[in-house]
Amino acid sequence: MESGEKREKHWQRRNFLSLLGAVPLFASRTALAEALVSQPVSHTPIGAVDVLTTAQVQTGMKGYGLTVIKGTKVERFEVEVVGVLKNAMPQQDLILIRCAGLGLEHAGVVAGMSGSPIFLQHPQLGERLVGALSYGFPFNKDPVAGVTSIVDMLPELDRKLGPIPLNQRITLASAQAVAVPGQGDMLPVALPLTVAGVHPDVLAAMRPQWAELGFSHINAAAGSGNGAANVGSPAKLEPGGSISVFLARGDISMAAIGTVTWVRGDRFIAFGHPFKGLGQLHLPVGSADVQWILASQQSSFKMANAFGDIGVLDQDRQPAVAGRIGPKAQMVPIDVVLTNRDRGQDTKWHVESTDQPSFFPLVVGMALGTAVRVSEPIAENAAVTMSVRFDLPNGHAPVEFSETMTGLQGSASLSDVSSLVQNAAKAIVFNGFERLRVERVSASLSLADDRNIAFLESARTQSEEVDAEVPIAIQVTMQLANVGPKQVTLTLPPLPRDLMGQSVTVQIGGEKAMAPELPEPANIHDYLNALRRQIPRNRLAAVLNLPEPTVLLRGVRLTQLPVGVRDELSGHTATYRTGKDTLRTHVDTPWTLNGTLSLKLRVRQTP
Repeated sequence: MESGEKREKHWQRRNFLSLLGAVPLFASRTALAEALVSQPVSHTPIGAVDVLTTAQVQTGMKGYGLTVIKGTKVERFEVEVVGVLKNAMPQQDLILIRCAGLGLEHAGVVAGMSGSPIFLQHPQLGERLVGALSYGFPFNKDPVAGVTSIVDMLPELDRKLGPIPLNQRITLASAQAVAVPGQGDMLPVALPLTVAGVHPDVLAAMRPQWAELGFSHINAAAGSGNGAANVGSPAKLEPGGSISVFLARGDISMAAIGTVTWVRGDRFIAFGHPFKGLGQLHLPVGSADVQWILASQQSSFKMANAFGDIGVLDQDRQPAVAGRIGPKAQMVPIDVVLTNRDRGQDTKWHVESTDQPSFFPLVVGMALGTAVRVSEPIAENAAVTMSVRFDLPNGHAPVEFSETMTGLQGSASLSDVSSLVQNAAKAIVFNGFERLRVERVSASLSLADDRNIAFLESARTQSEEVDAEVPIAIQVTMQLANVGPKQVTLTLPPLPRDLMGQSVTVQIGGEKAMAPELPEPANIHDYLNALRRQIPRNRLAAVLNLPEPTVLLRGVRLTQLPVGVRDELSGHTATYRTGKDTLRTHVDTPWTLNGTLSLKLRVRQTP
């Protein structure tokens, strides 16, 4: 098979020199369409398929489409042209068609039909491929759809792969509600997300996040858990056949279901609209076994089992997605070992996730959340300890953290497992300094039916008066759930002499709520080190804010600055922050800490 570059260079000589003249393959779509229309009765092959341009399409033309309604069998449905919407998308026309047959009069345009190839009968040219069923109207009573022109789609077969894009720094914005489209809005026909192996509570909690990514149809009743080809499954992608795009596979599986439009050699195009508009990406693709068409007044969709590992999807563009048959996608392994201490039982989970930054954190959260939920703890008393490790490339040390969780209300600790690991994964892949592909995620979780909570009750020293330059022992009394009181000693570093004769207040509680102020990271190493210093919620701390204002300048805290110097810095171009220096100490406990205490002390005046 010739390369795209050679195809472009010799397009005129190889295929239709007399027809296109000097119009190359990657000429503008407008120029290509005009060249094709200039000879409306000629044979116009593009990529070894006879095609019609939108200018050659006439209202009333009839033809057929190809899709899968049940199982893996490609079947025909009838179509008739309603009209052509000019420039409906940027530099892209859409053909309106009415569909019939295969139950579409009842179900309407079905989510999962995206990419169904549409063929029309031209009075002079005969049967020609015109495009892919790709757009629809929500709440539409008629099976009317928009078709993306094949002239716009086929160039994606030869688009060259570019370098990996740079990451962007993440912006943590509040979640926005998913807007319900108006009845007149034409939208891409949805790609139903088939999910297997995910605990219903985890899926329900994370469904809004998937909806924000555009997955409005999430079917948790079907899906292959291992990604391996089923017995009797098709060994290749074919026009009109189902295609599954995997986001995760293994003990949990997530795949979007659509339809193949055309195959040329080891290349394919599908959907007729973007997957998520991500440009270049790298996702594994397989086939699907359609179980049922769920008819809905809002939007019907295919329920299917996703299976197989046929190739990769590597282009996600406006007119189509494109990929290669044969190569295997590189996935991120996620290995989880869960120990149920009450049962003395270990359970292992293995999941492979896409490394695409928009999806990877969600998959990690769902994998760990499902593992802990399936262990069937008593939600009110679930005590979880967790250790997670993210292995990184390019010589970076792993990011590791541990956490202890016990929910005060219901299953809060179980929900926290998903959110904590998801946020950590999100922070790594959206670091803003360097494109990091996590190489592996390893997690160890220990679970017991226990209210592993310590409520802080009191704190005291031997005397309300303390000496400067002498360590201060603070005895903290905590009430353990279902156990009784427990005492822990914290030793605060010596106070400076300039506090003599003054009163100070020591704050005591979980250090996570009293974290030290860190400088803004200047590079990827600073950033990753900050992630490694994440404070667990079982860490008890005593913190004293020193009274003198300080300045944090270029990562260095400046103390004992004269007032004039601080005033001068206020006009400095360098970024700086004022704050307080602290004395602090901490100790890690076996419990999740609840509550805070204040201890007022008087620093003794001595000669």
